[in-house]
Amino acid sequence: MSEKHKENISAAKEEKVTAQGDFLSEDGAEGAKTPASPETAEKKAQKPLKLNLSRHIIAGSLLIAAALILLISRLSRDFADWFCFNIYPVFSGIGSHIWGIFPFSAAEIIVAFVILGALTGLVFLIRHIIRHKGSRIKAFFNGFSIAEITAAALFLIVTFNCLIGYNRTPFSQFSGLVLREYTARELRELTLYLVERANETAEEVEFDGEGRPVKPIDFNRYAVKAMESLGEKYEVLKTYYPQPKAVAASEIMSGFNLAGIYFPVTVEANFNQAMPVSSQGFTACHELSHLSGFIREDEANFIAFMACRESESAYFRYSGYLSALTYCLNALYRAVSREEYSEVCGRLSSVILDEYIYKNEYWAAYQKKVTYKVSSAVNDTYLKANNQSDGTKSYGRVVDLLLAEYLGEGE
Repeated sequence: MSEKHKENISAAKEEKVTAQGDFLSEDGAEGAKTPASPETAEKKAQKPLKLNLSRHIIAGSLLIAAALILLISRLSRDFADWFCFNIYPVFSGIGSHIWGIFPFSAAEIIVAFVILGALTGLVFLIRHIIRHKGSRIKAFFNGFSIAEITAAALFLIVTFNCLIGYNRTPFSQFSGLVLREYTARELRELTLYLVERANETAEEVEFDGEGRPVKPIDFNRYAVKAMESLGEKYEVLKTYYPQPKAVAASEIMSGFNLAGIYFPVTVEANFNQAMPVSSQGFTACHELSHLSGFIREDEANFIAFMACRESESAYFRYSGYLSALTYCLNALYRAVSREEYSEVCGRLSSVILDEYIYKNEYWAAYQKKVTYKVSSAVNDTYLKANNQSDGTKSYGRVVDLLLAEYLGEGE
C-alpha cells in the first residue's frame, strides 16, 4: 500500500471520529442536544406562565363545602344533631383509631411540620415569584395553590370533627337537666358540698414529699375507663375513647395558657403534663369528652367532672372535685361578700389550700408573657365565633350544670 493511500485512510478515520464526537453529547448519549445557553434558559424561565386553575378549583370546592355544611348546621339544629350522630362518628372514629395507636402526640408533630412546611414553602414561593419577572402575579397564585388546598382540606376536617359540634343540642337536654337562674344561697350550698367532698377525697390520695398528688401509673387507662363508664350511663357519650396524650412541648403550652387541647385533625385528646398534677386528670377527661361530639367548654367540663367523680382512682376523683370546686369558688367570689367567701374557704383542708396556692403561683409565672395574653384573646374570639357568646367565660358556665344536677332539677 502506498504512503499516499495510507494518509488518505488516516485522514478519513480522523474525520469520522471528529464527526462522531460532534454528534455525541458529553455523557455519550446519541442524539442528545447540546445544553442550552444561560441566555436561552433565562428566556425560557421568563416565558409567560399559565394560571393553574385546577388547584384553585379544588381548594375553593373544599372551602365552599365546609362553609356550606357549617352554615346549615348553624341554621338547623336538627341537621347538626343528625350530622353528629351519623357522620361525625365515622370521621372521628377513623381518625381516633389510626392516631390512637401511637403513644405520643401526633398533633404536636403535625403542627411542627405545618410550621416548618409553611416557612420552607414561603422561601420557595418567593424564589418562584422572583424567577418569573413577567408573570409574578400568576407565579404567586400557582405557588400558593398548594397551601390553599392544604388549608381548605384542614378546615373541612376541623368542620366535620369539631365546629359542627358547637351547634348541636346541648348535653343538658340529653341528661335531663333544666337550667335556670340560681341564687347566691344555692351557689354557696353547692360550694360547701364540694368543699366537703374534696376534703374527704384528699384523705384518700397519695401525695409526694412536696404535697403534690401522685399520678397513678396507669393514668391513661383510668381516664379512658372513666369516660367509657360514663358512656354506659349516657348513650350520647358512648364512643371509642383512645388514650389521652401528654404533650412533649408542655412548657410551651403553659406559655400559651393551655391546659389541654382537642386536636380534631388527628382526633386526639392532648394535655399539658408540665402544669400542676392535680389538674391533669380532669383535663384529660375534659379533652376526651370532646371525642363524643360535645365541643362546648361548659359541657366538656361537666362531663369531665362526672367522669372523674365516678372513677375508681382516688387521684381522678380528687382532680375532678378540685376542678369543679375551683369554678364554684370563682363564681361565689363574685356573688357574696368577702367575709362570707373567706368563711367558705376557711373550711378547706390545709392540703387543698396549699394546692391552690401552688397552682396560682405556677400560672402566675406565665401570665405576663405575651404568648399567654395573645392565646387568651384568640381563644376568647374563637369561642365567641362558635356560638359561645360568653367567650372564655363559658368555661365557668359549668357551674349552672353543677347546680342543676346538685339541686336535682331535671325534666
